Amino acid sequence: MPAMTSGLAALALIGGGISAYGQFQEGKEAKSAADYNAAIAEQEAGLIRQGAALNLYRQRKRLATVTGRQIAGYAKAGVTISTGTPLDVVADSISNAELEIEISQFNLEQEALLRESEARELKRRGKQAERFGVTKGVGTLLTTAVGGGYRLSKEKFGLTKTTTERNILTGNRYQQERYKRLIGE
Repeated sequence: MPAMTSGLAALALIGGGISAYGQFQEGKEAKSAADYNAAIAEQEAGLIRQGAALNLYRQRKRLATVTGRQIAGYAKAGVTISTGTPLDVVADSISNAELEIEISQFNLEQEALLRESEARELKRRGKQAERFGVTKGVGTLLTTAVGGGYRLSKEKFGLTKTTTERNILTGNRYQQERYKRLIGE
């Protein structure tokens, strides 16, 4: 019986070690996945900014075209645009277009900032998951070591029975008979 108890204790220690390793790995994999997703979010932020730069170029080009058509239309009609209503109309068109450009740029920058914020949050969660995996693994190792050490010391040094075993042995006749059946006496 003592050799069997030692073997079971050794198996419990090995099982605890494997479980702890799995918990360490789980934390590392969660961090790796979070880092990957954070990199994608950062890449999206960069692409949004590149798109904003292209959008700005396109909108300014469109503004120049519209303004040029307005000026050409006035010139074709024989109206000078250096003063008065024609100048006000062109200036108002430019002002409205610039406002739309600024709003568009602002919205795109907000979208890029949101992606960067998501990336930071993903990285934070990844670090947290990695720490949690380490904590779980260490907890498993300690629990396994204490349990295994207790089993081995009980066998080696003949320590007293556990509280449950004492309660059964000192309890009523039914519990004593049940305990004897369990241990094979």
